[in-house]
Amino acid sequence: MSDVVTSKPDVHDMVVVHRGFRQSCAELPDLVRGLRPGDTARAELVVDAVRFMLMGLEAHHASEDEFLWPRLADRTTLSAEAVARMEEQHHRLEELVTRVRGALDELAADPRPFLCAQVADQLAELSAVLTAHMDEEEHTILPLAAEYLSVAEWEELGEISLAKLEKKQLLRAFSALMAVATPEEQRAILTKAPLPARVLWRLAGRRSHARWEARLHGA
Repeated sequence: MSDVVTSKPDVHDMVVVHRGFRQSCAELPDLVRGLRPGDTARAELVVDAVRFMLMGLEAHHASEDEFLWPRLADRTTLSAEAVARMEEQHHRLEELVTRVRGALDELAADPRPFLCAQVADQLAELSAVLTAHMDEEEHTILPLAAEYLSVAEWEELGEISLAKLEKKQLLRAFSALMAVATPEEQRAILTKAPLPARVLWRLAGRRSHARWEARLHGA
């Protein structure tokens, strides 16, 4: 094991990130099933929501693959089996993401019933696998991360994940995260967020996210 880490990170922010994925995965299959033949405007909106979720998921998992797993593996033998399972689950999730993404262009162009049902079923399978993965990660990996990573390293993990997002989607991603956070969690997130992110979220991000959600859910 490497040098003992004396300051421990607050890893709860990953629970909030997971909550956003859980919410999206719960909603998206029904939104896809609800598409009507010929309604390409609605299909494009729903497909955009699916693409956004998949983009965030891939960025989140890539940062873990590149940064988190190697550090835990180096620092404690307690994580070996857990990390191996995480990596295996990531591979399975990559396969499911690829299947869903491969149908999205066609779905946006022609939301016919058979295709809607197919994509909805694929999203439901992705949701089931992802939920089980996040459950195990929160139960097994986060306590290890809190014990064996420094505060700076935990913050670096988040920065790596953000760097993998499209720049034009950063405010949307931050606003989506804040939308699923409790007021206490929002305060904690804001204390660590860069000043531009805090200002943009207050000025425009939360309102634009609320409008987007209203359109998506037909409110």
